[in-house]
Amino acid sequence: MVTWYDLRLRLQKHQTINCVAQRQLEKEKDHWRKVLFRILLMVKFLAKHNLAFHGTNSTLYQDNNGNFLGLVEMLAEFDPIIQEHVRRITNNETHVQYLGHGIQNELIHLLASAIKSEIIKKKEAKYFSVILDCTPDASHQEQMSLIIRYVNASSTFVSIEESFLGFLDVNDTTGQGLFDVLQEELRNLDLDLDDVRGQSYDNGANMKGKNNGVQRKLLDKNPRAFYS
Repeated sequence: MVTWYDLRLRLQKHQTINCVAQRQLEKEKDHWRKVLFRILLMVKFLAKHNLAFHGTNSTLYQDNNGNFLGLVEMLAEFDPIIQEHVRRITNNETHVQYLGHGIQNELIHLLASAIKSEIIKKKEAKYFSVILDCTPDASHQEQMSLIIRYVNASSTFVSIEESFLGFLDVNDTTGQGLFDVLQEELRNLDLDLDDVRGQSYDNGANMKGKNNGVQRKLLDKNPRAFYS
């Protein structure tokens, strides 16, 4: 009983035999948390200003290694956290860098998801309109841009706003294929297709077609989604 009582006091005061190791672990966790926070800010900066991340090289302190690694090198000049992180990398003390394109793409995806969620929260009004347009990207992959038009009543002044929600990959460019992509994305965004009150497209027959276009497919599901 005395032994257990003594152990309980030590646990409460964090004075057990492994307290030194625990403090080191907490210090290391705090270091990596700060490293990831700085990497996230760099990703956010480049994405916000529409700047390319990569160069022709993906190694620190080499020519043409891109804007992202360039920012890492710049921060290492004065920021002790990144300075320590770069030191570990250059001295081969760690194989975990969080500087590759994989973590960059993952953070971009997480930021995009967070922005979409904020846009959906801002759309307090029940009804909205969709604006779609299709165009191939540089790799000739057909993609469809999705914009929603809605009433923003979250601030003092009520306003009508349009928000870009992203590009959707399209493999089937028929009216049905495009409509299926739209329907799936609205479902993922937790937006009800029955709440659509307007639809607007480009001049493509597969988009505005009165018989087999997206306009027709959407009107079949929701007759109140007027086309313009």
